[in-house]
Amino acid sequence: MIINRLILKNFGKFQGKEIELKEGINILLGENESGKSTIHVFLQSMLFGMKRGRGKASKTDTYSRYMPWENGNWYEGSMVFTCGKRKFRLERGFGKFAKVPTLICETDGEMLSVEHGDLDMLLGGVTENVYENTVSIGQAKSRTEEGLLKEIRDYLSEFQGTGDFRFHPEQAVEILKKRRKELEQKEREILLEKEKLEWEIISKIHHEEEEIENVRRKLKERSTGEVPVKEERNTGKGRFFLLAALLAAGAALGTLVWKSMIMAIVLPLLLYMLYSGLSKLLLQKKQQKQRTEKKVKTEERRKILAESLQERQMKIENLKEEAAERKSDYVQVERIRKEIQAVSIAEAKIKEAAGNLQKFTGQKLQDEISEIFAQITGGKYKRVLLTENFEIYLDTGEKRLQLYQVSYGTAEQVYLALRLACGEILCQEEDIPLVLDETFAMYDEKRLIQALKYISQRKSQVLLFSSNKREIQALEKAGIPFSLVRL
Repeated sequence: MIINRLILKNFGKFQGKEIELKEGINILLGENESGKSTIHVFLQSMLFGMKRGRGKASKTDTYSRYMPWENGNWYEGSMVFTCGKRKFRLERGFGKFAKVPTLICETDGEMLSVEHGDLDMLLGGVTENVYENTVSIGQAKSRTEEGLLKEIRDYLSEFQGTGDFRFHPEQAVEILKKRRKELEQKEREILLEKEKLEWEIISKIHHEEEEIENVRRKLKERSTGEVPVKEERNTGKGRFFLLAALLAAGAALGTLVWKSMIMAIVLPLLLYMLYSGLSKLLLQKKQQKQRTEKKVKTEERRKILAESLQERQMKIENLKEEAAERKSDYVQVERIRKEIQAVSIAEAKIKEAAGNLQKFTGQKLQDEISEIFAQITGGKYKRVLLTENFEIYLDTGEKRLQLYQVSYGTAEQVYLALRLACGEILCQEEDIPLVLDETFAMYDEKRLIQALKYISQRKSQVLLFSSNKREIQALEKAGIPFSLVRL
């Protein structure tokens, strides 16, 4: 990719500002407050858009800091660039009511879509995070030697941990762990629910079996044959009064009607015998009726008990079938267990892949940084060694030095080589322009010339922001061609 022109229509302090850029090294020269940082941010915003902060963060975010000084609602710009042999024009608005960015191929007039990833494709899949951590290089943020060493170590840790700032296996593993725990919890809940339901069914079966035994006992009691009937007898006191009344009546009739003592005795006896016979006959009929009624009731009860017994036996069979089905129904559990197994395998594979990736990218990064560092130091150091603990050693051919043992200037060269090496690994599909914002402020002349020589040979386009002429003088001294843009 070659950036041909930047048009800051209304961005920060600039309005209608056009910047023509060429292949090779472009020096964007300007004093402090001339707008170098604004142009740097504009370029990144054109390539990747501009995110707005929320709440209190919105007051100090990039959007607010570079809002146009005049007419804030008109907040936009455009950029012309070349990819391959085709020239494109990208237009973006950054305001609240900005339209969708447009991307046009000026070579053939084709309309492309930023939303559907056409710009991402032209950038070779390079994300904003990768861009910020590789080809967009500023002066090392830490001015102290200790701070610079920590920054290099942290940067190396981030890269070696993943091999790509876009891929974080630790995050993926954490997500899988969380998912596995959720599935295991769900499995436990399902098993507990199954156990509870199975126990309820077993309890119901035991209850029904007890009820069946009760029914069978009652049926046995009602199948003994003759139905007992309670005997009804007059009490002795009742018979005495009845006998006394009959004797008195018979004596009265015998004496008064027949006027015979014999009749007075016989007649009461006859009346008593007649009464006893009739009473016994009536009692027998009553008992027979009671037997018949009780027999009917007993048969009805036996029938009800028999039906109840049959129903309960059928219910037990159904409960046993249900219990068997529930005991064998592990479809849902098996499905969850398979998912747990799949998640566990994925977790293991990601860890394995991350280890392999770290090993591969670590070796690749070591080779790349060694080559770059050897060139920008004029061959003073033969090789850079990276350890698993994110430590850097410099091999002079005679001895091995840790990073804290070398000068601050050499540490800055390591920082530059490390960023360039990461760029070579992560930006392979498209050669993204290298942006250097006051990167060489702490370099001496020799180091500056060596770095510029390497960059001019390896990068097709470089945008170098500077507030002094040191880079210009070094380029002229080394005979390296460049384009100058005065801000």
